[in-house]
Amino acid sequence: MCGQAQAWGQEGHAVVAEIAQHRLNKDAYEAIERLLRTHLKLEEPATVSLASVASWADNYRSAHKETSNWHFVDIPLASKPGDASAGATAYDPARDCKDNASFGTCLMKALPAQEKILADLTKSDEERWMALAFVIHLVGDLSQPLHCVERMDGTQGDQGGNALTVTFNVYRPKPDGSTYRDLTTFHAVWDSSLILFKYYDWGNVASDIETDIIPNLPPLPAAEQTPEKWLAECHERAEDAYRALPKGTVIKSDNPHAVILDQAYFDQFSPVAVEQLALGGLHLAAVLNETLATDK
Repeated sequence: MCGQAQAWGQEGHAVVAEIAQHRLNKDAYEAIERLLRTHLKLEEPATVSLASVASWADNYRSAHKETSNWHFVDIPLASKPGDASAGATAYDPARDCKDNASFGTCLMKALPAQEKILADLTKSDEERWMALAFVIHLVGDLSQPLHCVERMDGTQGDQGGNALTVTFNVYRPKPDGSTYRDLTTFHAVWDSSLILFKYYDWGNVASDIETDIIPNLPPLPAAEQTPEKWLAECHERAEDAYRALPKGTVIKSDNPHAVILDQAYFDQFSPVAVEQLALGGLHLAAVLNETLATDK
């Protein structure tokens, strides 16, 4: 399957990158600064801004379809909308990460491949800069639940929620209280709507995460900081997201038959989306610090 939408939208990817930037060690910061300076052809030291390149990979994909499948993993959905009893499907590389001659491999192969290029001091600065931009983006993708799932009905799939049109009419949290309306896809709800109905600026999201979310997260044992573990957690969130849809929700729907998401859905999952952004930022910092630990 190809054609998944941009994970998190530009705002979400910027948040993930900003959180990671605050946690770069000296080696990683200096290596990234040099790669950015070289890429931008700047004489003076560049100011590191991971957020400024966080969505580059989506723009690149438009003209390079062979990277399309790099952005997601098609783990089949175990649960059905409205079914609270079902579990979650485990990742099976042979089933969920097949290579495609036209659209490339899945995220779980693409990410380590780009990390390897980024760590390789024999590669050119431009090759390593591109790898850096991909790593920043793909780790963000790995925290977006609808990039870790595919709902199937026989041979028909929903493209990670892209084929399911939804509508909503919800109220922004107080003291705002304004109405937030949209007709969009289920995938786009997780890309952007769950964040933007509460926030107007991605900088405010990052700020709230730093003060309210990250200090309250449980410790992250180093042994569990692996893409496989992050993927399992991402898919579990996806299962929850689908279970909470109205019972009997079809695989695909068009605008006249949009599925209605109510206020309760937003109240339940907006905090989940924000926490996933927080985890994405922490994961990205860990990847960059490890990958660039010996960069000289």
